Amino acid sequence: MSITFENHVSADSSAGRFTRGASVVVVEREAVFRAALRNVLSRECGFDVVAETGSGQEAGQLMRAHSPQIVLMELELARAAGLHAHRWGGTLPRPPKLVLFGTAPGAETLDAALEAGALGFVTRTLDTRLLEAVLRHVLTGGCAIGADVFDGLMGSEDQRPVPRFLDHHHKVALLNESERRVLRLLGRGLDNSRIAAELHLSRTSVKTYVSRILGKLHLENRTQAALVANETGLVEQVRMSGRAGPGQGSELAL
Repeated sequence: MSITFENHVSADSSAGRFTRGASVVVVEREAVFRAALRNVLSRECGFDVVAETGSGQEAGQLMRAHSPQIVLMELELARAAGLHAHRWGGTLPRPPKLVLFGTAPGAETLDAALEAGALGFVTRTLDTRLLEAVLRHVLTGGCAIGADVFDGLMGSEDQRPVPRFLDHHHKVALLNESERRVLRLLGRGLDNSRIAAELHLSRTSVKTYVSRILGKLHLENRTQAALVANETGLVEQVRMSGRAGPGQGSELAL
C-alpha cells in the first residue's frame, strides 16, 4: 500500500535518507514494551533514542534536557500529561514533533489529539516498517496516520464522523464509494430527484445519503457539500473519466 494522502502512511512509505539518526524520546508505562520500542527504533529503524520514561510528567523534563526531534508517547500518558487541555509544547521554544501510539482510536479521539498538536498516530502492533515510515514522514513536515489506523476509520460504522482536524481531501477519503458518488453529483448541482434518477435510487435513499455526508464531513448544507466536491476534484474526476453508461454505478449499499 502506498501513500495516498499526506496523513495516510503505509509501511511502504519512505521519507528519504535525511532523517537517519534523528533523536527520539520514548514515553511508555510498561518497561518491557518501552525496551522493545527502544530496540526497534535504534537497531532496526536507525533512530537515536536519547531518553525514555514511564511518566508523562517526566517527559517534559526530558524534552528540555535532550531537545529531541520526536517524542513517541503512549496516548493515555499524553492525556495524563494534559495534552488535550493545551497545545503540545506550548512552553518550549522549539517543541519536538509528537507521535502518539496506542489502541486504534476513534475519530473523536484522533481529532482531539491532532488539534492538541500531535502529528502522527500508530497502533501498538510494533510493525517496524510502518512505525519507521510514520516517524520519518513526520520528521519531513507531514502529518502521518498509520495505514492500520486509517483503515480502521474507513471500516468504521457508517454514521461515525471523520476527524474535524483533517482537511477536506482527507475527510472525503474516509467516505465510502457510495457516499462519494452522491457527493460528486451534489458537486454538479443536481437535486435529490436528479441524483435518484442518475443512480437508480429512491429519493428517500438519496436524502439519507446526503444527511450522512453532511454529518460525516461536519457540513451545514448542500452548498458546502458541493464546494467540497469541487475543491477535492471529485467533479473533475467525473469529467475526465466520462459519464457512466446506463445501469453503471447504481449499486450503492446503505
